[in-house]
Amino acid sequence: MLLLLVAFLGGLLTVLSPCVLPVLPVLLSGTVGGRARPAGIITGFIGSFVLLTLFLASVVSALNLSPDVIRWVAIFLLLGFGLTLAVPWLQHRFELAMSRALPQRRPGDRDGFLGGVLVGVTLGVVWTPCVGPILASVTTLALSGQVTGFAFAATLAYAVGVALPMLAVMLGGRRLLHRPALLGRLGQLQQVFGAVLVVFAVGMVFGVDRQVQTLLVDRLPALQQLTFLEETDAVQRQLQQQIP
Repeated sequence: MLLLLVAFLGGLLTVLSPCVLPVLPVLLSGTVGGRARPAGIITGFIGSFVLLTLFLASVVSALNLSPDVIRWVAIFLLLGFGLTLAVPWLQHRFELAMSRALPQRRPGDRDGFLGGVLVGVTLGVVWTPCVGPILASVTTLALSGQVTGFAFAATLAYAVGVALPMLAVMLGGRRLLHRPALLGRLGQLQQVFGAVLVVFAVGMVFGVDRQVQTLLVDRLPALQQLTFLEETDAVQRQLQQQIP
């Protein structure tokens, strides 16, 4: 329980680290669109982050793939979603396709949950946090093919810790954008966020997001001390018992 609590708190603190800044455009896209989009983004992020952390190495090895293949899939999804936000015609076509694929959805239903899930999955793929000792130990277990109950629980606790501040940012942004002065411009704001996502996706093609992360870590070394909770003696003793 100590390790799970610290993993959760580590997730909360990670949001304050410089590593989160390059993915803010993806996160802020949840401030526009349907009311269920933030929940979709959080659901997609938690699911993809947990699965990729625990099983990416196994999947890549079993299918003989390059790890970059999943990153390219994420870039494609992010580019597509950005275009659907930026171009009204594409957004209409996407909603129409979803209404046909999911009969319970009405044409024009803009709850945005499914689109949010796709964005969240992308966020889980591109999210490369300043990993502390607990998540580093979980990754070591995953690479060795040992996905234990502890590994799953710790990864989930960390992901939930990261997701809660993300949700707060999106909900706060939505409340700000839905003020009377901005209500008449939500369509234009949505197009702006879509264009930002397209630019972000293009930047990922050239590795700009990774370069920015490296630069921030080098320039702001003090913020890397956010893993102090995971480096305490009590936590280290518990880790030694869990990791062979």
